[in-house]
Amino acid sequence: MRNINSYLLTPLIACVCAGFSVSAQAVVLDDVQLRQEGANAVLQISFVTPVQYSRSVSARASDVVQAFYTVLPTRTTLNLDNTERRLKAGGQIPSFSVRDESAAKTSVTSTNRRLVVSFAKPVKFKVRSGKTNRSIELVLEGLGESVKAVQVANAKPVPAAAVVVLPTPEVLANQEIEASAKTLLATAQSAFDSGQYDAATESLNKLLNLPPSGSSRKAQELAGLARLNAGDKARAATEFETFLKLYPTGPDSDRVRQLVATLPKIGPAPELVAKVDAPPTSTTSGSVSSFYYGGNSATCTEDKQNSLLGCQELLNPNAQLSSATQKQLQTSLDLNWRFRDTEKDMRFVFRDSSTADFLKNTSKERLTAMYFDYKSLTKGANIRLGRQSPTGGGVLYRFDGVQAGYSFAPKWKVNGVLGKPTDDLLDAKRQFYGMSVDAEALTKELSGSAFLLEQTIDGETDRRAIGVDLRYFKGGLSASSQLDYDLMIKKVNIASIQGNWQVNDMTSFNVLLDRRTTPILTLGNILFFQTTATAKRVSDLLGTQTVEQLRETVNVNTAYQNQFRIGATRVLNANWQTGADFSVSNVDEIKPNQENLTGSPASGNLWSTSVQLIGSNLYSLRDTHVFNVSFLGGPNDHGTLLSYNNLTSLGEKWQLEPSVKYYSSSSNQSGTRDTWTLGMRGTFRVRNQVSLESEVTYELTDAVGTTTSNSSSTNYYLGARVDF
Repeated sequence: MRNINSYLLTPLIACVCAGFSVSAQAVVLDDVQLRQEGANAVLQISFVTPVQYSRSVSARASDVVQAFYTVLPTRTTLNLDNTERRLKAGGQIPSFSVRDESAAKTSVTSTNRRLVVSFAKPVKFKVRSGKTNRSIELVLEGLGESVKAVQVANAKPVPAAAVVVLPTPEVLANQEIEASAKTLLATAQSAFDSGQYDAATESLNKLLNLPPSGSSRKAQELAGLARLNAGDKARAATEFETFLKLYPTGPDSDRVRQLVATLPKIGPAPELVAKVDAPPTSTTSGSVSSFYYGGNSATCTEDKQNSLLGCQELLNPNAQLSSATQKQLQTSLDLNWRFRDTEKDMRFVFRDSSTADFLKNTSKERLTAMYFDYKSLTKGANIRLGRQSPTGGGVLYRFDGVQAGYSFAPKWKVNGVLGKPTDDLLDAKRQFYGMSVDAEALTKELSGSAFLLEQTIDGETDRRAIGVDLRYFKGGLSASSQLDYDLMIKKVNIASIQGNWQVNDMTSFNVLLDRRTTPILTLGNILFFQTTATAKRVSDLLGTQTVEQLRETVNVNTAYQNQFRIGATRVLNANWQTGADFSVSNVDEIKPNQENLTGSPASGNLWSTSVQLIGSNLYSLRDTHVFNVSFLGGPNDHGTLLSYNNLTSLGEKWQLEPSVKYYSSSSNQSGTRDTWTLGMRGTFRVRNQVSLESEVTYELTDAVGTTTSNSSSTNYYLGARVDF
């Protein structure tokens, strides 16, 4: 037992003992998990921050899909680098990778992003928004029974010397089980077809007492039909009820449901298969990547009124030539360890990256995550300790600390959190604690949570907030809303609602309505509203002003940011679909006050409307094309954006992604600007776990205003990623 405890506690000790002094920036992609949902498998892709899913496009080969989404406003500092997760094949589910990256290939920091999910072989799937605004899901149709096989394939059994386990379905010979099940099903079907229902039932009982297999679903339905044809309606109803519990969706489920409606009502169906404990398994996965970023730019500027020949005329004293260069090496480590048995599910996550800037001769480390997570599968309790992303409950920042929960009733859970924000606020000292209650089924379609959170800064209340999060799901409609209210400043911080409506397989809509203070109201914001003082702690300001006066200064100098977005996607035919989006945002006025004598005018409406034409499989089984036209405008600026992005797979090894973008803008203050951007990204997979990647972009800009300038820049990166 001593060896077992040492094996399990090593990640926890590493997490607790390691310091949290390095800066934190969260990558957007958090985790990838499979779960069974009736007859289907669901691939849940989780994020560290709220997102809004918009649309997807897949290849004809049904082995590649792109899911587009937008990162919603957040207080957490995000690292928008590319991220990738992989899982090995199991059962009928092939191995696959999930890559998160910028949707605008020529702008890696864009909050418009995409997931590229690649399967080793074709599967039937559909994409949908997740149960919260922090996830997107792929439904793998008819592959629910293969979920456990994937979990086993990606796990390593705990050494026999450490733990003694009983034989289980996962450690039996799967091929023998499948062969026996098929033989028994064939025997039962033959007996059933010849009217020998008792003989059919005998063979089916033997099959259903085996571990689950590819024949189990058909056998369970046939067991009910055999009982029904034999005249035993009560036992037939029991068999059918068991079938519907195991397989709630599918054409056969609809057929069985119609039969059940004609049969006598019965109580809960007994389990036909004795539960067998799953073996303890451990999983270690992750990736190491290293990329070099280089490039240079040159800008030629001259006085417009004295311009004759441009910057090529060396005698022109007004001509100026400037250049800039980047030379950086970024290395990232992503490590995930997991241990599961029948009583608990434990996980250790470590994500870290470092950037070496060879021009500035500096280096910076970014610790994204380092936490230990424990979930009791029998008592409904969980605890997570370490550096982690906020998961709701009013927490707005990545933090170092602990959060825990306990299920005190079916579908009801109470949670607590205690921590310290990882982003420093000058020299101020901040910490927070709070609690929340989750209800998974307020009604059949509605779930939600309520929270209370207290945050302190230098001994004073920084933020005291209450709020609710609600989630609604019915059919193809999903919606989530968020409300955050500050009790100290007595003002709403966040009021937001977003929704997705999948009308049918051809048409879908998405909408977002968001109003929030910018920045989020906290007492600590006063450190940035000083006109003469240079205080680095809130306590330094309390000698001349009361805390109530400081809060009022924060209140009158904080404006609301308002955002509305609506979009739609329509499938035209097997190769084409179209999408359209409209968004408008603005920032409210800040009136003149003692700390801001001039105030700040309202921004006016900043709007954009865009139309996409999305093609797939135009010349191969794995090519996709996104044509985009966007018009942008505001009180003083207008712009037009034309872009084209392509993704083409050349065999199993190569993937090429060319892109081109043209942006033209005009401003009442700075004149006109035209920019062309060309990009090419290439990925070569040396083997399943090793890939090489490179991208080159070239940008050319002509600007005409009080001065005329021509600038060009070339940027590139190249590197490698190893998954394990």
